[in-house]
This record gives sequence, structure tokens and C-alpha cells, in this order.
Amino acid sequence: MPFGFLTRARTKTAKPDASASASELRVDVHAQLLPGSQDGTDSVEHSISLLRELSALGFRKVVATLHIMDGFYQNTTDSIFAAASILKYELQKLKINIEVEVAAEYFVDINLLRILYSKAELLTFGQSTTERYLLFDTSLVKRPYELDKVITALQQRNLVPVMAHPEQYIYLQKNPETMRDLHYQGVKFQLNLLSLSGQPSREARNLAEWMIDQRLVSFVGTDIYHETQLPAIKQTRKLPYYQKVLESGLLNNTLI
Repeated sequence: MPFGFLTRARTKTAKPDASASASELRVDVHAQLLPGSQDGTDSVEHSISLLRELSALGFRKVVATLHIMDGFYQNTTDSIFAAASILKYELQKLKINIEVEVAAEYFVDINLLRILYSKAELLTFGQSTTERYLLFDTSLVKRPYELDKVITALQQRNLVPVMAHPEQYIYLQKNPETMRDLHYQGVKFQLNLLSLSGQPSREARNLAEWMIDQRLVSFVGTDIYHETQLPAIKQTRKLPYYQKVLESGLLNNTLI
């Protein structure tokens, strides 16, 4: 059932974002903080500034991602590692106490299938755990034909598929119960925290809250790329559903 018509009474706590509950989230699994022209920040200095802000909010580790999408985002494994190397060097030099792990956000299409079938190197996260996770996104409006094949191919390579910000996909907003099928197939879901504040839409917020109620969220991330997002991130940390998702068994902190 679609969520566009749903409304709920929402209350905000008066507690500042430095509260104990807000500081429990130690790992951000989706942040676009690698410097680069292909959907990252515009400079290393910009990345450093945002990482300082995340550190002040209690984060101790960030999974920094860039998109890989044939014909649109022409990032490669080599270019992403190069950007990460520069950023890590500056963090070490400045003695900023936050760890950066590198991954990519892969768009589901025929090109991703080619990459999977070719056994090429993939940028996953969770290297310090027993499982390796691959973050992917899809078209906003239509479930991709290749999705089931991508899920199977990932699992054949012993990788756990993680769908990025599914609450934003219109085809899932219209039919959220299909998320149970994906969950049964072994897909884990990463929620964008800003969706809880109604960004980018009320429908995204409603589906995000439904996912939390159904305990379908495995990871959360800020998806941050600019300082203009910081006020909304801080405000989101005061919302009841933020606390509820923290108590739902997230895997974020297992990555430390």
C-alpha cells in the first residue's frame, strides 16, 4: 500500500544532540565524503571539514562512498582508492580521530552484472567483520530487471547485498510489502537518516518509519556531502524514530 496519504503525530525531544542516546551511533555506513568531481566533495579540505563535524557528533568511523554508474558516474576502483589515499593522509597528518573505510555505491544495471560475472574487484565494506557488504542503488521509479540476477551473483561471491536508501524509491513506496521479498532473498537495507526528517519527501519519511516498525533496517547512514545537511542531521537525532532505529538491532557499530 502506498504511504503518500499517511500522517502521524510527531513529537520532538528537548534533549540536545549530545545526549547519550544520540551518541550511540558510532559508524556512518554511507557518506559521500571522498574528494572528486564524480559526486564527491569539491576538495580534500571540504571532506576534512565534514569529517570533523561527524566526529563531533560521536562518529568514530565513516564508510566513504562514490557512485559507480556506467555512462554517468565514471568512477573506478583505482580512482576511488586514489581519492581515499589522499584523504586518509590528510586525516593522519591533522590527527583527526575518525577512521575512513572505502566503498562504492553501485547502480544496478547490465554493467554491474558484467562486473560481477567478470570477477573484477569490488569495493565493499565490512572488511573487519566476518561478512563483506556491497552497497547498491537502483532507479527511483522502476524496479530494475537485473535486480534478482545481481542479488544472486553477489551471494555467489559470498557478498551481502545492501540496498541504499530504499525508502526513497517510488516503486517501493507504492508497494512496500515487496521489501519483505527482498529481505527474504537476503538483501539488507540501509536507511538515510535525513529521510526521518522528511527529506527528500513525506513519502520517504513514511516508508522509513514503516521499515523501522517492521524491523527491516540493518544499517543507517547520513549520505552527507555538504555542510548544508548538518542542521537537518542534528535535528533528526532528536526524533523518536531515530531512537527507535538505534534500538532495533542495527549492524553499524559491528563495523568498528
